[in-house]
Amino acid sequence: MRTNCLRFFIAAALINPAVALAKQPPPDPEPEFPVSLHIDAPSSNGGLALLSNSGWPITIKMNIELPEEEEFPAYAIQPNFPVRGDWGFIIFDDPDGCLNPPAPGWIALSDACGSAPPPSDEIYLEFWPDVDMAGAEDFAGNDDRQVDLMDSNSSGGPEFDKWFEGAVLPCTPDTNDSDCEQFGPGTGGETLDGFGLAADDDLTGLVVIAQFGVGNTYNEPDFLLTSPVGATNLAGLTNSISYDLSDLEKSKGRPPRTVSEFSRIWAHINMPANVVRNIIQYDACVGEQVFDDETGELIGCTGDDLWRVDGGPVETAPQQFTRPDSASKYLLEASVFEVRAFLVSGQAPNELFDENGDGVVDSADAEAAGYTLLSNEDSFEFLQLDQEICFGGGQNAVVYDLDGNGFATVPIVCGPGPGNLGRPPR
Repeated sequence: MRTNCLRFFIAAALINPAVALAKQPPPDPEPEFPVSLHIDAPSSNGGLALLSNSGWPITIKMNIELPEEEEFPAYAIQPNFPVRGDWGFIIFDDPDGCLNPPAPGWIALSDACGSAPPPSDEIYLEFWPDVDMAGAEDFAGNDDRQVDLMDSNSSGGPEFDKWFEGAVLPCTPDTNDSDCEQFGPGTGGETLDGFGLAADDDLTGLVVIAQFGVGNTYNEPDFLLTSPVGATNLAGLTNSISYDLSDLEKSKGRPPRTVSEFSRIWAHINMPANVVRNIIQYDACVGEQVFDDETGELIGCTGDDLWRVDGGPVETAPQQFTRPDSASKYLLEASVFEVRAFLVSGQAPNELFDENGDGVVDSADAEAAGYTLLSNEDSFEFLQLDQEICFGGGQNAVVYDLDGNGFATVPIVCGPGPGNLGRPPR
């Protein structure tokens, strides 16, 4: 009887696999957010875009639906909707019923506020229609965020000990110390320009992440990644914030079609050089120096070149580049890069860390760190093409004695190149 039961079970399983296998639960539904975020970035028909090493665009579009029958989301207005250079607040929730967003000059008049309004507890998105450029004084934006975007507050790019003429010079970051080796783009120094490597002053809840080079966090002035790994918020590189107050959109598909009202906010970045690329320390003289028997000139060293990328371990370089800039060009063009973006309520962090230990800093880590997500996370991948520049440094790459022999360079020969026409390589 037992055998017959087993035969029946096997036969039934062949006809209906659900008899043998437990029914798989449906996947968890995607979380719904009040803001729909999309990176309108260069693409290649769904493939990898090929970009230059700077000057390429990131346009982040944020859609906020305004349901007619709902109280939220809604604009906080006093007395008008925002114009260029003025603040805008979109409120998504107000738990205590006292409308008291942290807007400049806001007067809380609700009966729920009482004579002494409580601290703001709103879930909100703060934005300032504005244009920012490195070094150009900015008169609009969140005051606290503007101060954070000054170079003395660590928004000018990471700084490390410098190797110079056989010695390591100790660096004191954020003090304009000439003994520091600083990486990244020019960000305007101490000018209140609303531009730099930190959270943005005009869209305070935006987080933009690229875990390469200056987009990482380091134990400055040591060229070591933090533990846990972290990411610098690149949203402060945003050049412009703009918005439309109200737009009507018809639903897609068959009739009857509904009409929804939206507000949209756009953030645009014209990507500077030396942001989304690795930082390299390069040693072109490993082992003993080799001199020409006749001229006595240095012609090389006995060992293979070494490099160190983004605070990682010292490794043998994949080729004998002899020049840091050549190594940087090789690595840039051999890498696939990714940029991610999302929104949080209120003010985003200047740095965000890997809270869940998966090695990737993303919106899940922001939520784990206590931030309220306002949007989905979007991302895009791309390749970059560098320019051939021969001067032995720059491009986020420097010479550094990695084997301790007191030397790091060999003679560099740069040949001229002809001018011609060409198409981007593929």
